[in-house]
Amino acid sequence: MEYGLYIHLPYCRSICPYCDFVKAPLHRAEPARLLAALERERTLVVAAEGAGTGSVWSRPRTIYVGGGTPTALDAGSLRRFLDWIRSGWDRSRVREFTVEANPEGLSDEKLEILREAGVDRLSLGVQSLEPAVLRFLGRIHTAEGALSALDRARRTGFRTISADLMYGVPGETPEGFWVALQRLVALGVPHLSAYPLQIEEGTPLHAKVRRGELRPEDEDAVAERYGDLVEILSRAGYRHYEVSNFALPGSESRHNEGYWLRRPYLGLGPGAHSFDGSARWRNEESIARYFERVESGALPREERIALTDRESAEERVFLALRRSRGLRVGSHLKAFRPTDVASWRRWALAGGAVAESRAGRVRPTDRGLLLAHDLAAELFARADTGPMRGADAG
Repeated sequence: MEYGLYIHLPYCRSICPYCDFVKAPLHRAEPARLLAALERERTLVVAAEGAGTGSVWSRPRTIYVGGGTPTALDAGSLRRFLDWIRSGWDRSRVREFTVEANPEGLSDEKLEILREAGVDRLSLGVQSLEPAVLRFLGRIHTAEGALSALDRARRTGFRTISADLMYGVPGETPEGFWVALQRLVALGVPHLSAYPLQIEEGTPLHAKVRRGELRPEDEDAVAERYGDLVEILSRAGYRHYEVSNFALPGSESRHNEGYWLRRPYLGLGPGAHSFDGSARWRNEESIARYFERVESGALPREERIALTDRESAEERVFLALRRSRGLRVGSHLKAFRPTDVASWRRWALAGGAVAESRAGRVRPTDRGLLLAHDLAAELFARADTGPMRGADAG
């Protein structure tokens, strides 16, 4: 089975106020215990299948190590973790091996350790090159530190480097955002991921909004920044291949494309998510309880949900509308009534959300990618007026 392997390392040198991922400050890190728990979890996964060494999860096609900040680990712990991946997994079919990193703490020694372990794609959390924005986001690196890390990673020999950016952040200026994009383009960064700031429930930023101490950026300003992003990167030769992702030819994220194409993936570590093609589940999000469950010999899985035919059909549509390739009417929309599809397509075309294309395909425009959620919701609302063909009602 072709699948993606995701491993979550939850430790960070500092905790950003907007982040709602499973994480813990580095001073609480227990890298040896975490590695032992990951090894144990993998053993439990194989045992649960009763497949021995022939586990369907034995040969990943992509590997992605996220967090947290994996490179926040000390060099020795990082090396031991990567050695475990090298010895514990059959990597003969791996087409892409990605590790997330932040500029701070990304030493030349760690870059060499990553390269020696076979990592060929580095995803660097730049977020912004404006000092005021970096301070607001709680980032502890500087613009110069981020640019230096990108340059050193390139000189170390990474085939693909991706820079993560955020926009629609208080303190951001149109000029500063434009300059940041131009500097990253000039540096030859082959992949950029750009996300609007989301105020997630349970984060310090959400608490500030609730108390009236912070006002989120105006939606029109955020949309304008998105327009600048698309225009600048398109002119520079980047392909806008997913709502938030831009790549020079051949530099698209294969691992993330697996998510958008609904390929199976296995997540290990606290809070990691998995999908086997028909059901989704997540791991225990409390790091302490994750350790307790794995060390007691229990899989740390929570909320396993078997998808209905309708849920699967709607999921395929929603994910396809997030990609510039769009969807095929004959496969993605076969469960929907033709009259609903035709009226929805006319509505989307009139609003500039999809482009004219041959009858068998629907391709979102740049505007449509930004409105992917609304596009999908409108189609589903039309389908709700009657039963979908070949799909249960869920």
